[in-house]
Amino acid sequence: MATLINFVHTVRASEKISQFIDQLREKHKLTFINDTTYHEKWSFTVSSLTLISLLIAYTIFIVIILMVLFRFTTLKSVVQSGDTAETRVQIEEQQRAIDSLYNLTSSNEKYLDNLMRLLNDEDFDDSTAMNSQDTAFVNYVPNFTKSKEDSILRAKMQNQEVNGVASESGFSIDFFFPPVNGLVSQSFNINKEHFGVDVSTMADEPIKACLKGTVILAGWVPGEGNIIVIQHSNEFTSIYKHCSVLLKAQGDRVAIGDPIGIVGNTGENTSGPHLHFELWQNGVAMNPQEFISF
Repeated sequence: MATLINFVHTVRASEKISQFIDQLREKHKLTFINDTTYHEKWSFTVSSLTLISLLIAYTIFIVIILMVLFRFTTLKSVVQSGDTAETRVQIEEQQRAIDSLYNLTSSNEKYLDNLMRLLNDEDFDDSTAMNSQDTAFVNYVPNFTKSKEDSILRAKMQNQEVNGVASESGFSIDFFFPPVNGLVSQSFNINKEHFGVDVSTMADEPIKACLKGTVILAGWVPGEGNIIVIQHSNEFTSIYKHCSVLLKAQGDRVAIGDPIGIVGNTGENTSGPHLHFELWQNGVAMNPQEFISF
């Protein structure tokens, strides 16, 4: 008896499923009619099963498109919340780069500050050279050997003292200290009204007085930038143009080789870091290369 009842229930369930499928397969007509004339515009016939199939196909298509976008574009990083391992690695690398730039900037600031103090003959703190955390001084090896130029200067001074030909200033008239060491990019040419020489050198190099004397002008000129003029003995006048910084003021007395400025690129008549140096005697422009070896 129980078996019969189960069979009846199974048959009824099958009939219900069959009825449900038949209902899904039933055709329905969707018609669009003009509201005024009741004229049929267009229509189509579709079953519920077809609509469900189309909806499933459309959903699968959308899912595939989203998977492709997530895989091959940056949409994933925009939508995804929370930090990933890759993001954390990138953040750590950027933080290390920022720390390195900060250390380098701090070292450069210390170096420039100490350089300015040294050129101004002021006391400076060199304890930073012993700081093991400063990357700028890790491979620092001091060099106290005499340069070739220093040896030549000492020999010439000693020779002058021995021969008794030193002038009142302690230096012979034909001896001039090179204000900078570099390459002469434009020579003296009085026909082109270029009354000096352009010496190309590194920016921030110190400019030194070619002879001892008195600063008669130190200031800004629009075409020449920061300029300093020194009056020497024997009616010599030296002019230094395009300085980035002036280390002496009008009225200051300077000795030969004293730092008086820093090489720069100031003024309108310049196209790069260099020193324009002029040498005048009795109001006549002289060729500096006849007196100085740059």
